[in-house]
Amino acid sequence: MLDQRGTQFSNRLGCAPAVLAATKVLLDPNSPYAGTLDPLQARMRSRFPNASDDLITLYAAFDLCARLLENHGNDLSNYNTPNSAQDVVNLTAALGYGSINLYGISYGTYLAQRIMANHPDRVRSVVLDSTVPMQANKYEAIVRDLEVSFLNLVADCEADAACGAAYPNLTQRTVALLNQLDQSPLPLAEPITPLRPLTTPIERVSAAEFATLITLMNNYPGQMAPYVPLIVQELEQGITTTFAGVITGALFSSAANPPAFESSPEAYRLQARDFEAKAEDILRARATAAETSRPASRWVQQIQSIANTLPDSEGVLLLVNLLGVGYTDAPRNRETLLAFVAEEFEGDTAASPTAALQAMSEVEVRHVYDVVSALTDSFSGVDAGITTGMFRSLDCRELVPFSDPAQTQANYEAMLMPQLGIGRVAAAQQAYDLCSFWPVEPAPAREHAPVNSSIPTLVLQGRYDVQTNTEMGIGVMAGLRNGTFVEFSSTGHGVIVASQCAKDIGVAFVNNPTQVPNTSCTTDLFPQFVLPPAE
Repeated sequence: MLDQRGTQFSNRLGCAPAVLAATKVLLDPNSPYAGTLDPLQARMRSRFPNASDDLITLYAAFDLCARLLENHGNDLSNYNTPNSAQDVVNLTAALGYGSINLYGISYGTYLAQRIMANHPDRVRSVVLDSTVPMQANKYEAIVRDLEVSFLNLVADCEADAACGAAYPNLTQRTVALLNQLDQSPLPLAEPITPLRPLTTPIERVSAAEFATLITLMNNYPGQMAPYVPLIVQELEQGITTTFAGVITGALFSSAANPPAFESSPEAYRLQARDFEAKAEDILRARATAAETSRPASRWVQQIQSIANTLPDSEGVLLLVNLLGVGYTDAPRNRETLLAFVAEEFEGDTAASPTAALQAMSEVEVRHVYDVVSALTDSFSGVDAGITTGMFRSLDCRELVPFSDPAQTQANYEAMLMPQLGIGRVAAAQQAYDLCSFWPVEPAPAREHAPVNSSIPTLVLQGRYDVQTNTEMGIGVMAGLRNGTFVEFSSTGHGVIVASQCAKDIGVAFVNNPTQVPNTSCTTDLFPQFVLPPAE
């Protein structure tokens, strides 16, 4: 496993400290720093006159983030895919490896392709899972992610005789339904909360909520997909029962009571997964208990306790400065932490955290930075999934410059179901806006060419993937002279993560890359669509 440059513990280029400082300190009218952000917000307002106030604040915070990262000695242009590809090769050489097998998921597929292109002599085989092709015009394509996934589901329904007969003309009916929901959303008896990762309560069913359903299908494809045609039919009739049951997961939990245990391989696998999940819960609880008692964790807790005794803006500023310790160009060692204490505290208040630091082992001192990194994510979701400064540096160099805002809009306007693209159009516009001031130069055009390789490559693609849609997966095959493409029904983003079938195919391929793997298990993944109740 590679900790990529700019992420987690490899000089993490996070923006959470800057965003927290901007929103909790600089925008606090009672803070001594109130008004500091006003000039930057004014410049953003002038630059993006149509942006909402929330977006203007976000843009200002991200601009502040880029400046802080640069002021701490980071050249953001160095955080790119070719350099990360070289890092992988250097790491494998340091580990004593000759040829290597690469497995990449999502952006990892993009990095794997760069390694294939720049260092082909080092690679034995490649598995690309949920692929972003090198030549992808990402922000032109993403507007259709949900529509492509939904149309794949419609095609699967039409390929099933019973489903096709029960729900004829499903595409045209869904187009009409979305237009109808735009005009007259259906009320719900009470607000409902969708499954994770979404948490915003839903009070009615409009076209936007139908788009939310398709988005969540990416996470729960096996459970949700069989019900989608029935949901369309019920919503046509003003019925929201199945929609509510599926999007909240209530329908799955009520239907999850297993039948009497059968002595079959699949039954044993299901029970084994339940035991594995319970074991993981126990191990996680033990690890959490052990973690909180470590000297590093107790030291960070001590700083938090001091912050809680201070006025709001001062306490937040102390925590922001603590979170920023791991983002500076200073080494991550005992002296840096001692300097933080000396700068923030005086007298008796400084004595206790100073003594605790001096008593720590070197292992615990290093672990303080791990704890602070996790603390950052608990305070702000900005870096929780993706380290924002790293992502923006790479995205603004390699992906945004090769997409055209006008073509993004044209692709959106050409959609059968534009309601499924509204959120992605907004995301694309934010990317265009942010990259107009993020301090990196566009990559050379040669980096946007398809990977041209004879390395044995297995391409895995989920049919209901709304992050890297099937057109992306098919697109990477253009330059793979020794590539095998395998598509998986009832599967979203991250095929190997979700599917034992994909794991088996991947293992067989890596064991023998010159032989086309047996993919017969994919037929078992075809959805068992739920039909309307008999009248």
